[in-house]
Amino acid sequence: MKKIVSLFLTLLLITLYFSLVWAAEEPYPSKPINLIVSMAPGGVMDFQAKLIGDRLSEVLGQPITKAHKPGAGGTMAVSLAARAKPDGYTLVTGTSTNVIFSPLVKKLDYTWEDLIPLSIYAKGVVRLYVKADAKWKTVEDFIAEAKERQLKVSSFGKLTPPDFVIQVLSNRAGIKLAHIPYKSCGEAVTALLGGHVDGDFCTSSMGQVQAGTVRVLAAADHERSKFEPDTRTFKELGYPVAFSLWNSFCVPKKTPKRIVDILSNGMQEVFKRHGKEIEEALPKIEYVAYFLNREQSLQEMKRDYEFQSALVKELGVSAE
Repeated sequence: MKKIVSLFLTLLLITLYFSLVWAAEEPYPSKPINLIVSMAPGGVMDFQAKLIGDRLSEVLGQPITKAHKPGAGGTMAVSLAARAKPDGYTLVTGTSTNVIFSPLVKKLDYTWEDLIPLSIYAKGVVRLYVKADAKWKTVEDFIAEAKERQLKVSSFGKLTPPDFVIQVLSNRAGIKLAHIPYKSCGEAVTALLGGHVDGDFCTSSMGQVQAGTVRVLAAADHERSKFEPDTRTFKELGYPVAFSLWNSFCVPKKTPKRIVDILSNGMQEVFKRHGKEIEEALPKIEYVAYFLNREQSLQEMKRDYEFQSALVKELGVSAE
């Protein structure tokens, strides 16, 4: 009887061993991948998710299906992804706002360290817009009048990057702007065109620039964009106001390295095959191609976390 039991246990152990070996060597991906999109269908993030996601699907040889989970400035989607099974079959559209900034100013159930970036692939910027016929031709003109009277400005919400750009510029320039937050850049620029505010701090009102209804006075970036070479930065004008805005695909932090490597290499292959196409497509939604590999993306995330943590502390903002 003991020999039978011993033989049974030996066979069981052998079976378990080979099951584990087979599982470890199971090809990835072997089924469709779910991409959680942090904004509603039809918007900027939806466009990017399709642009990058379809090409990553081509590289990986498996469908990538989109699941839109808008809400709470994109944090609902990241929260779901951070808690998802770390098997490589759940990705999320992470941004510098919902991954880095939001956990610093809101009480959330995740931090930036709960995610692994596969690649940062696009970059945007907060700009100061005024009406095309506004009397202010430069930022200096705008600030000079703001020192004489309080000017009203719009954005797409409180505790967002534009909100902090407004606060930092006010501090640096010695002015106090009256911030009127809206739910989107569309609403914010509509308020500007309607004369309800004097300026608009947003990321996506360039369509109105092309239509000739608004002008850009400056961008809150570290350097001028090659797509907007004539747009000066606040930094070069003497006001060190820069806020990094990037987009990426991320996975939960416990995703095995083997799978992360396959996905991040896949992102590199996407840009190798379709880089020019992506570079031409992103400016249509007021972003530029900004490819960083996994290690570079992680360094960028860490840098932004440290910078934005210091900024939040400087402005005395506590998580709500």
